[in-house]
Amino acid sequence: TQESWRCADNHDMNGAPIPGMPVVVVLRTPRPVQWQGEVVAVRETSLAVRVKNAPESWDPNGPYVVICGTPGSRLTAQAHLVARNGEVTAFKVLGNWKPLDLRRDQRFATDLRVEVRSVLGSSRQQGRLIDVSLGGAAAVVESRPGGSQVEIGIAAQGYSARLLCDLVGSSQVGDETVIHLRFKDLTPPHQAFVRNLVAWLLE
Repeated sequence: TQESWRCADNHDMNGAPIPGMPVVVVLRTPRPVQWQGEVVAVRETSLAVRVKNAPESWDPNGPYVVICGTPGSRLTAQAHLVARNGEVTAFKVLGNWKPLDLRRDQRFATDLRVEVRSVLGSSRQQGRLIDVSLGGAAAVVESRPGGSQVEIGIAAQGYSARLLCDLVGSSQVGDETVIHLRFKDLTPPHQAFVRNLVAWLLE
């Protein structure tokens, strides 16, 4: 029941979210849909959330991703719908919680097209820039590029730039790969581009 979910044991950020944390629930479809809300309760393999503007009926078979916490200390996991009781929806967490934020600088969510090129190889693929900070970025691509460095092409607000990045990590989310990037050897014009991009997202 809804009340029993509220009585679930708390967890800490060492392994799982805790009640009261902000949460984003993403339905991964060809055109992803997301809802924002808060964590109501957490159990070892389950999560109960209350989201704003919840759909009248959730997709029982849809692949879901839940992101808990605030930028800089977020955790993410794949999830499967379990049940809905009033305003509270329960999900089964698939696998372990993973840190989403790997950088010191505050990051800002975005959804921009990005081209990712391998520096050493000839691979080139389109993707989505999902967040950016003064020190780096994260992008969703079809597969992890080869090598330890990539060049990303971004266009925003009438300007564009190609930025050299160290590939510091990656994580698998369903059929997609999230790559975590740290900017490297940026020229003054490139630094200005990143600052302007962050300022635009901050507004």
